[in-house]
Amino acid sequence: MTAGPDLQEALRAYWEDPQTVSILDTHLHELEIQAVLRYLQPTDVLADVGCGDGMATARYAAVVRHVDGLERSASLRARASRLTRLPPNMIVQDCDVLGPVPEAAYDAIVSQRCLINLPSWDEQQRAIRHLHRMLKVGGTLILVENTNEAFQAMNDLRVQMGLARVPQHWHNRFFDYDALTAFMGGGFQLLRHEDFGLYYLLTRVFTQMFARFEGFGAQAVKDPIFAQADAAARRLHQAIGNLVTLNGGRAFGPIQVFVYRREAGEWRA
Repeated sequence: MTAGPDLQEALRAYWEDPQTVSILDTHLHELEIQAVLRYLQPTDVLADVGCGDGMATARYAAVVRHVDGLERSASLRARASRLTRLPPNMIVQDCDVLGPVPEAAYDAIVSQRCLINLPSWDEQQRAIRHLHRMLKVGGTLILVENTNEAFQAMNDLRVQMGLARVPQHWHNRFFDYDALTAFMGGGFQLLRHEDFGLYYLLTRVFTQMFARFEGFGAQAVKDPIFAQADAAARRLHQAIGNLVTLNGGRAFGPIQVFVYRREAGEWRA
């Protein structure tokens, strides 16, 4: 089912609010950006779908031939266009992934927590089909998105350690891993799946076992130690994160990276 007009309007208002921030954890955001950079090529014409304020997009512009930052929020497009050093090979455009899209225009596409902000599974599926149309055959799709199972795994351990569950944002719709994997088989081949499990374990469980972290998002109140602890967790993840696997699940912590290759032919139902 598609979302009703009330929810659509609430989502539009949320993303047009100048105070809205997509992700507050700057260390986690940096890990996301580094993960995307590993899969980009110097010859790529890239689309950053749901580019937000363009900060990550500018980082990608430094390693590809050209990047289009595609964003439907006028407020976020304005922020992106005001970047102090807008790269010459970066353009910010008004684009809704659910609307008309260019055909076979890109060598690579990144969606960084964009699809989870679509309000229904039907709309998420339609957006993925559009991404398939936008990519050249053999092109790379990098999804930095959230799954329910990995979010649940993190919260289950928090409860086991006497911590409260982390709530999910009202405007997010996380993916079901099996449903996403099955659907993506209609036009993509999965090349790589990775998570940020070590970082989540250290920041969302271990440190919070002995330091105060209360509230959520911009309203959170936390002990000063988190400034050092989160930075240290990022360094550890960068150094050994790919060597650490948490048994019992596919991933730990909501955000993961899925890297796909666009297969030839039309979308298979």
